Amino acid sequence: MALTDEQSQQLMDAIIEKCEALELGPEEIIDGLGRALLSATIAFEKDSAAITVEGVGYCDVFIEPQSD
Repeated sequence: MALTDEQSQQLMDAIIEKCEALELGPEEIIDGLGRALLSATIAFEKDSAAITVEGVGYCDVFIEPQSD
């Protein structure tokens, strides 16, 4: 199930507010979002995730197999 436009905007507003409070630059924000996406994928015990925003772009996440 995808977020509604309103939920998406609320989430983005919260992220922007936190990034401003931490005084993060563009590269730090992108790095942090990427790490959060990887962490969420692992936390939900998924091997991969795909996010598509029609007319905007997409992002694929692949978790590398862990060797013991």
